[in-house]
Amino acid sequence: MKIFIISLAACVCFSCTKLALIYEGVKKPALETPDRLTKFLIRQQIDTSEMLCFQDTLALYRFYGQHIGIPEARFFNRQKQLVDYRDKPSDCNGHVAVFMEKMDSINYLSPDPVLILDNFTSSLAYAKDMRPFQLESKEYDLYLVMYWAKFMGKVNKHKVFEWETLAAKAKQQGLKIRVLKINVDFHQLWGITEDQMPDFEFR
Repeated sequence: MKIFIISLAACVCFSCTKLALIYEGVKKPALETPDRLTKFLIRQQIDTSEMLCFQDTLALYRFYGQHIGIPEARFFNRQKQLVDYRDKPSDCNGHVAVFMEKMDSINYLSPDPVLILDNFTSSLAYAKDMRPFQLESKEYDLYLVMYWAKFMGKVNKHKVFEWETLAAKAKQQGLKIRVLKINVDFHQLWGITEDQMPDFEFR
């Protein structure tokens, strides 16, 4: 298995110290089970009917290799093309909520014709049993893909779960949104053990 170091501090899109990470409940990643993930989401009062993750460690490593960040969001228009919420690459995920206030205009913004939704969903599975995920053939105004991890603790609540609340409000106002919450923890159902996990730099 490929050995590499993941920096937890680098996963968060804002500058913080080890003390701040501990305050936010950020922990060293552990092997997760469907039961533990379900209990975590229930405590946060988050719907558990569709828990998605990557299908194997290779897909997870590819995700980390893209330096997308945790937590993070990606928006796709009606044609499933990526529309960047950032004004510039250095912008942080604090801009997600601002973008969501005007996401009803996403189909009028310039997309990235190369990065399409299938690139982000082709290696997904259901966390409960690792069945391959298949996006239904239904038209939406936009697609919101959010990445979260149990080891990020309360950071999820401040970011991903707040974004989901904003998406729910937009749905009530008539916007057709498909939300995909993708968990990026390591999963026991992949058949790996604790000693096969990569090293994590907690700083």
